[in-house]
Amino acid sequence: MSSQPSPAIELRGTSKSFRTPSGTLHTAVRDLDLTVERGEFVAVVGPTGCGKSTTLTLISGLEEPTEGEVLVGGVPVVGIGDKIG
Repeated sequence: MSSQPSPAIELRGTSKSFRTPSGTLHTAVRDLDLTVERGEFVAVVGPTGCGKSTTLTLISGLEEPTEGEVLVGGVPVVGIGDKIG
């Protein structure tokens, strides 16, 4: 067992798809791997529609990933945690 603490945020092979009003599938985030270490400062930037907000909703637990996993403090995100505000 490692003595190092878990990363603050981890996304492993995370994807999120939504069904559009017309019934087609839109993939907002695909195969995202991201690790944010404790104490690290990270900015998420990119053009409109690239998945920035979707990534943040996955980390906060507002949405569940279609594939992959999201961990905060080494614990899988399942719904909105009591430390999210």
